Amino acid sequence: MKPMYAAVMILLFSCNQNPRTEKKLEIIENEQDKQATHLETITNNGETTLSFDEVISHTKTKALPYIDTTNFDHFIDEGDIKSVNAQALSIERIYPDFYTEGSKYQAMDSYKVELSPNFHTVVVTFKKGDHEMESTLVNYDLEGNIIDHQLIAYDEIAEGMSRMESRISENKITLNRILWTEKKEIQQEEYSIQSDGSIEATDSKILSETLSEYPLILSVLNALGLHPLEVKTDLIASKNLNQYPDGEIVVIPEIVDGGEHYFELNSHIVIVDYQTGDITHSFFESAKTNHWVSDAIALQEIKIDTAPYDLSEGKRAFGIRIRYHGMSSANPYENETLSLFVKSGHELQKILSNYSVMDYGGEWDTDCQGKFTRTEKTLLLSEERTNGWFDILVKSKITETKNEEDENRDCLAKETISTETTVLKFNGKEYKTNKT
Repeated sequence: MKPMYAAVMILLFSCNQNPRTEKKLEIIENEQDKQATHLETITNNGETTLSFDEVISHTKTKALPYIDTTNFDHFIDEGDIKSVNAQALSIERIYPDFYTEGSKYQAMDSYKVELSPNFHTVVVTFKKGDHEMESTLVNYDLEGNIIDHQLIAYDEIAEGMSRMESRISENKITLNRILWTEKKEIQQEEYSIQSDGSIEATDSKILSETLSEYPLILSVLNALGLHPLEVKTDLIASKNLNQYPDGEIVVIPEIVDGGEHYFELNSHIVIVDYQTGDITHSFFESAKTNHWVSDAIALQEIKIDTAPYDLSEGKRAFGIRIRYHGMSSANPYENETLSLFVKSGHELQKILSNYSVMDYGGEWDTDCQGKFTRTEKTLLLSEERTNGWFDILVKSKITETKNEEDENRDCLAKETISTETTVLKFNGKEYKTNKT
């Protein structure tokens, strides 16, 4: 990282060691939730008058996905603090010393999320003493017995150096453990919520080790108003290209929707000035039109194409490649698309959209017999121009493979290779296909 930018980032993080304003996903509550009655805290000396089912029915609901950023700043006024029926929710199973004389637990709030018809999920927030606060997600069976629980948010004000925040989705918890030292470190953990309500740890990584331009990416997220839990960090891409010696191209995939083996992403593509950390050029496209969707055909990788696309005087494009992979073994499928972008004022203009440059598919009996087709495309600049921009020649190599067993039951593959040439012409706005 350039020295000047590093100095800017150190100043940025030191001034924001305790960020207290976070963008949240929209919370949608139904009419019953709006009218929910907050229940009095129950202790050993109290008299419970409500059953577990009654407590569940009166607890407000948060819509999924939901980001929990529990911290002390959420509970400034007396009216911010809500009562929790600790006895009905069996809180002593989570905090064994909850009813111990001298313990200093204070109920702060609770809500539920709907993950399954087979169990209830409640998140409870308690203050522990004067300096700590935490939220725990608890799964209960339909009779009110605790199945499993997981700490999902934490804040402390003694030193102000650590936080925990989580994103709750249909079958997963993504938890960020945040530590402010010389820089903001984030350890991201993932937990799978099973169909029986149990919770299993599935992954853990330190973002500063997995993201090559970690401080720069945090700065970009802050500039875009995105919480780190709102993006697919494993699909973030960044690269410095020769045509932008003082800048970095960064691709941020924002999560719009998600479920088990499924997600949709908005596209944020920006160029960031190394010297100042400012975004100089940007592009946004909604998941409704960008095709950044992962389901049975999984979106596996986003990468930045480093090839020089000198399409016109002063117009050198860069590419974004998206790779997909099918989940079926009997019907294998792979695909890679290319989109091209050029600078246009303070924005980036998309001049080639999701053009397939590799496609592979077929069908077989998972033993030998089957047919497969692979198409690989190479893009070359033509000397011909359309509307002042060079045409792009697309050379396609098409390989058709047929597998059959011989009389000895050996599997033999027969390949047939053909070629095809296609021309992409600029229509004044973007490149479109013209066959030759």
